[in-house]
Amino acid sequence: MSSSRFAVGKVSDFAENSMQAVTLGDQEILLIHQEGQFYALPNQCTHARYPLADGELLDGKVKCQYHGATYDLKTGKPTLPAVKKIRLFTTETDGDDLFVILQEA
Repeated sequence: MSSSRFAVGKVSDFAENSMQAVTLGDQEILLIHQEGQFYALPNQCTHARYPLADGELLDGKVKCQYHGATYDLKTGKPTLPAVKKIRLFTTETDGDDLFVILQEA
């Protein structure tokens, strides 16, 4: 499995409890900053492919506004109506620089 490391900005660019969609290569990724941690996942719910950036950030989860499915930010586990886990990507910081590692399946 190969991977690519993308610089996505400065840590200080992302406010606490924020969500921001970014395009990395040919993928749209949702970056989440919550409780001092960064999370990266595809910006599409696994149920109907709607953008999660339009949704709501909950405690440890992101909620799709269209059907109410939620995804756990640490495990990717969904709630109904979604049944498929969402893929999670690794984030890294180096000083004030934030990176996302996209693993290719």
